[in-house]
Amino acid sequence: MYCPQCLAEYRGGFTECSDCHVPLSAGTPPEAPASLFDPTLDLVVVLETNDSVQLAMAKGLLENAGIPFFILGQIATLVQDVDGFLHKWERVQVPRDREAEARGLLEAMLQPEASAQAAGGDGAEDPGENA
Repeated sequence: MYCPQCLAEYRGGFTECSDCHVPLSAGTPPEAPASLFDPTLDLVVVLETNDSVQLAMAKGLLENAGIPFFILGQIATLVQDVDGFLHKWERVQVPRDREAEARGLLEAMLQPEASAQAAGGDGAEDPGENA
């Protein structure tokens, strides 16, 4: 007998899990699923940011592309932004064999920001020129 919710095993005669309060199932509990994290993975950092919107966009792009990723937060590296809030730096890591694909996706996401900054200095019109 075992609890289908917490997978705790019980001796015969019990009918309900003492922790979960659900009816027990007959037999032995199924094997626990393998962990999704593989410590032998060779991970590389593809993005380091303290912008929560940028992080959410990167996660969405990687998820849609089916690229496994891990977020490593640096709790000790907090910086105080001008708005008075603390922003934690986080690193997005992917397996090395998917690095090029991930960088391509993230580069496309970051490109408009880089283009806007470049255009600000060179391509911006001076309002006084046409006067």
